[in-house]
Amino acid sequence: MSNARFFFLYRYLLENTCEGHTAKGEDIRAQYENHEFGSDIRSVYRDIHQLNAPATGLEVLYDGRTKGYWLKTRLFSQSELQLIIDGIQSSKFITQAKARDLTQRIQKLTDAHTRAVLNRQAVVANRIRNMNESVLDETGRLYRAIREDKKVSFRFFHYDREKKKQYSKSGGRYIVSPYAILWNDGNCYLYAYEEEKERFSHFRIDRMEDIRLLALPRVGKDEYKEKDLTARQPKIFNMFSGEECLVKLRCINRLADVMLDRFGREIILTPDDEAHFLVNVPVELSPPFYAWIASFGRQVKILSPEKVVNGMRDFLQKSMDMYKNDGKM
Repeated sequence: MSNARFFFLYRYLLENTCEGHTAKGEDIRAQYENHEFGSDIRSVYRDIHQLNAPATGLEVLYDGRTKGYWLKTRLFSQSELQLIIDGIQSSKFITQAKARDLTQRIQKLTDAHTRAVLNRQAVVANRIRNMNESVLDETGRLYRAIREDKKVSFRFFHYDREKKKQYSKSGGRYIVSPYAILWNDGNCYLYAYEEEKERFSHFRIDRMEDIRLLALPRVGKDEYKEKDLTARQPKIFNMFSGEECLVKLRCINRLADVMLDRFGREIILTPDDEAHFLVNVPVELSPPFYAWIASFGRQVKILSPEKVVNGMRDFLQKSMDMYKNDGKM
């Protein structure tokens, strides 16, 4: 079998067959004839046999019910492709146009029958997306900088109420040492060391602009070695860094799932009475943490340490003061 015919047969089976949807030998013979590969049915069966040889790493099965062949070997299963597409579609980090383009290209990795199923299921309603079309290219530059051990510079902005960009540092450039790309709540962040502040900070990548690689080696390597980002992720809320603290909470029983999902299955839930349990969780103190606790109302209470209890009282008091008749933001 020629290389061209081998590749054609593989692509035809890949794009047109799957379990339950097969191609008969005569169907393949007709495709051969259309593409000037000959019209001998015996060559079709010989080619399928060669395609199915152990050396190719491919497996072509015969379905006696439909009397046809289908390609079992796939780079991704349907469920794996669905996970990839759902991740793209649910991400706020990727614009709608880019999400649609990536989804269409990923669907080409499978057959037409599976593609139709993926197309029907790949829908996330009312997803709010960012407005930065160049964000994927910018992320690529950051990965390159991490790989090549280089500093980067960039401008950082926020949107005002007119949806216009307002730049930090009066439009000046940040110079940082990038170390990791982190995902949180559908957004993507750069975790980088700021030498002038002697600390690590988070930067939303879709708020970064004109990223440039610098001919300067990264700093902060020793500090980064001490960071366990996997362990740190549950401690931070909305990517707000703060003082790390072990906080004791009293929760109603039905919030066990919430605590395990947030802080991991390693935390210990200790029964307090028939309706409540106690748990000690490591957090980085910040307004979003207090807001998270407040969202549970009387179902969660901070018991200790006292400074965190006072921080919660202060957070709630300022919120209540704002809603008084004469309250100011």
